[in-house]
Amino acid sequence: MDFKNAEIGQVFDKCQPLTKERLLTIRQWIYEVANNSDEIGQIEECLKWGEPSYVTHSPKTGTTIRLSQLKSSEKEYGLFVHCQTTLIEEFRVAYPDLRYDKNRGLLFDSQQPIQSKVIKQFIYLALTHHIRKK
Repeated sequence: MDFKNAEIGQVFDKCQPLTKERLLTIRQWIYEVANNSDEIGQIEECLKWGEPSYVTHSPKTGTTIRLSQLKSSEKEYGLFVHCQTTLIEEFRVAYPDLRYDKNRGLLFDSQQPIQSKVIKQFIYLALTHHIRKK
């Protein structure tokens, strides 16, 4: 999948190779989840805080998802959402054994198998956050 904004591609290119592969897979899943659901609006890819970010644009059905290689460890990456959502709190109940970054993100190790089911569920919940809370 091509980048409409070259700066976003450059951010991914700075990642450690296996971490980059994981993050690009998740990027693809974000678009797949959105395209496979009638209730999720059009996805806009942008940079927020220097990180690739995915926002439901029209209609505004969800909260922003940010993807990032962790600064503390090149082999770790995370999916982050706005800290004032309840998404992480909800996920802690369903998946207590996952690693979390306070109330803002899920953390993973690129040396471990990618958790597709968990990540896709998180993507769906984030991209439908506003319509689910109504």
